[in-house]
Amino acid sequence: MSRPRTILSHGRRPSQTPRRNGSSEGNRRVPGLAPKRRLKHTALVASALSLPLLLSGCSMEWASMSPSVSMAKTDVKSVASVTKPSPTATPSASSTPAATASTDPFADGELAEGSLKHSKPVGDHALVIIYWTDGTSTDVYLSAELEGADREHAVKVTRFAATLSSDGTETPLADDQGEFVLTPPFSYTSALALPAGTAETGTTLDIRFDLLVETAPGSGAFYRQTVLDTVALNAGSTRSSSEVVSEGAAQ
Repeated sequence: MSRPRTILSHGRRPSQTPRRNGSSEGNRRVPGLAPKRRLKHTALVASALSLPLLLSGCSMEWASMSPSVSMAKTDVKSVASVTKPSPTATPSASSTPAATASTDPFADGELAEGSLKHSKPVGDHALVIIYWTDGTSTDVYLSAELEGADREHAVKVTRFAATLSSDGTETPLADDQGEFVLTPPFSYTSALALPAGTAETGTTLDIRFDLLVETAPGSGAFYRQTVLDTVALNAGSTRSSSEVVSEGAAQ
């Protein structure tokens, strides 16, 4: 018998030539190859199945940690719970206070036109008193100044008093005492607030100025002079005559 031929291949031990059978070379199975392919296929399938789970876990964790997502949901709920405001009830006519008729204490009086000017003699000069109203209230304003007086003789106001007289009742409005310079170009100004409910008839405003007039420039000697004035505020009131009272010199 002849020995089988030995085939030497690079890097392998010599082996005998395999026997040929009826199957083709392409259908021959190599031992140990099929189990490895099955393991790889199983690993790929497991990876494909676990990837969506990992991604969904990340997205759920991101959504739970993100404050903007939860705030958006809360905002939607709060907007949905807003209710429409109810229409405002219209007040009934009975709840509206009835308008009261306002009284005009200056009706048909000397201040009906809004202003008045009186001039009272003070020695060789004149004390000019201007009265006026603002048209929106019952206040009476006045300003007094010397007219024709020089600037060398000092003149002072030591008292200003105002009284409201109506039907024999006198109501004091002002009593300002001190030493107020009346030497030109200075003037004395005041505001008188008439009380509420002042009668529309028979009301007068009585004014008094107590003045100190210097006898000679720089002498420091003064004589006192009192000026009285009356303003008829409304119809039915009588205006008393102006009066000027002079007294002796004062130091």
